[in-house]
Amino acid sequence: MNDFYSKTYLFHVQKINLNSFLKFIQPMRTILLISVLLGLSYKGFNQVVVNSPRIITQFSVIAIDEKTKEVLPAKFEIRLYKAKKTFKVANKLGQPPFSFPLYESDTVAVNTVAEGYYSYDEVLLALCDTCANYEHTVTMEKKTEKEFNDLKVNDVFTLDKIYFDQSSFNLRSESYEQLGKLYRALRDNPALKIEIAGHTDNVGNAKINQYLSENRAKVIRGYLMEKGISGDRLMFVGYGQTRPVSPNDIEENRAKNRRVECLVLAK
Repeated sequence: MNDFYSKTYLFHVQKINLNSFLKFIQPMRTILLISVLLGLSYKGFNQVVVNSPRIITQFSVIAIDEKTKEVLPAKFEIRLYKAKKTFKVANKLGQPPFSFPLYESDTVAVNTVAEGYYSYDEVLLALCDTCANYEHTVTMEKKTEKEFNDLKVNDVFTLDKIYFDQSSFNLRSESYEQLGKLYRALRDNPALKIEIAGHTDNVGNAKINQYLSENRAKVIRGYLMEKGISGDRLMFVGYGQTRPVSPNDIEENRAKNRRVECLVLAK
């Protein structure tokens, strides 16, 4: 009997405690739910992005002499790729440099022309979205080459500082200086068209000499095209040993016959 009442009592106590517990936690569940919702709201509040004022960059451009660093009067053509805008302006001495607003990062192409200087093309990525002012300086190289000045149609000039490996059309690096001058002459004179002609001496097989002279002319054309000159302005031909300028009797004369000439087709 004692065992029976003992078990019943224990069960009754457990039952009463469970109901009390459920009643006790009911308001806590409500409090917990409110806390969770408040936590989410707080998290969301923290994630609110406050936009800072947009910085508008005033982009200006000037041209200077490469050696003296003096400011030059120059003409600029400026293209903004992302904004799809183009500016064509001229800066005069004594006037403030040309400037324009840049509202966001952009790719900017700048073409600069100054009298007596080689024109200059460049493309730059303007990431200046954190500063209010940015001045871009174009350094200009003064024209010094006289060998390609005052060319006329049917003029023939020799590229006398062009070098290839022996019996090869592999262009040597010593040639780049004079080819650079020719490139700038073509770049600054868009109407200029030339024929590049390769010549050899009479040593060896005539067919091989013909092949060699043609490919040497072709290599020079390829170099200029890689720099951006249109192939339509650059004809090439190989004459082999058929047009010597000196007798092929001694090495000194044969060296004169191994040459590259340019004929002006249009100016």
